[in-house]
Amino acid sequence: MTNQFKEKLLAGKRMIGTEVDLCDPCITEMVGQFGFDFIWIDTEHEANDYHTTLMHIIAARAAGTASMVRIPWNEPYLAKRILEMGPDAIVFPMVNTAEELQKAADACMYPPYGKRGFGPRRCSHYGADDMMEYIQDAPNRVCCLAQLESAEAVRNLDEMLKIPHVDGFILGPCDLSGSINLLHQLDHPEVMAFIDLAIEKCRRAGRAIGLATGTTTEEEYRFWYDRGIQFLSAGNDISAIVAASRKRFEEMSRVFYQEQ
Repeated sequence: MTNQFKEKLLAGKRMIGTEVDLCDPCITEMVGQFGFDFIWIDTEHEANDYHTTLMHIIAARAAGTASMVRIPWNEPYLAKRILEMGPDAIVFPMVNTAEELQKAADACMYPPYGKRGFGPRRCSHYGADDMMEYIQDAPNRVCCLAQLESAEAVRNLDEMLKIPHVDGFILGPCDLSGSINLLHQLDHPEVMAFIDLAIEKCRRAGRAIGLATGTTTEEEYRFWYDRGIQFLSAGNDISAIVAASRKRFEEMSRVFYQEQ
C-alpha cells in the first residue's frame, strides 16, 4: 500500500490543505472534495475524540484527500491509537530538541527502527493484509511530521535534522512568536528571522518544511510560497463559517433593518 501524500512530500511537491476542527466528519468529506492535497484534523486544541477522529480519517479517504492528524502532545500513547487508524500523516506538536524528536520517531516505527507497539487495526485493513508484508512495508505507510513552535526548536534544528524516519517539519508561527514574548506579532522582524532560518535549514538539508496558519488571502499564500514553504495548511472550518455568517448577516440586515 502506497502513501501518496508521503511520496509527494518526499519528492518535493508543493501541496495545500486546510484544517477541520469541528467534530462532524461530514465537514471533512465536504471540504475534501474540492481537491486539497490534505485535510488537517486537529485533536490538540479541539474536541475531537478518538471516534470522531477515526470518522474524519474515513471521510477524508471518501473525499479522495489525505488525512493529517495532529495529536495533543508528543507522547507515544497518544500517537499509538491514531496510527492504528491509518492516517496519511501524523503531526507531533511542540517538538523542541533532537531527543524529543527521536521520541516521536520511535513512536511511529516498529522495531528495529523504533519502539511502536504492535496492534494494527485500520492501518492493516483490519488484519486483511499479510502481517509480515505489512511489517516490512510499515515504514513507507507512516508519515511522521514534527512542529517547530519555539525559538528553541529552531536553534536545535541542525541536530533534529539528523534524526531518521522524520519526513518533514511544520512551522507554528503563532506559538513561535510567543516563545520570544511577541505573541501573534507574526510579521515582527525577530519572528520572521526565526522562520526564515528554519526554512533555510530544512531546504539546505533537503527536508520538507510546511506551515500552518489561519491566513485566508491569496496575497498571504503567495508570501509563504515565495518564502520557500513546500506545503501549507491555511484556514479552518470554524473561521470559514464565522466569516460567511458575518457577511450574510451584514448583507441581510442592511436590507431588512433599513427602515428601523
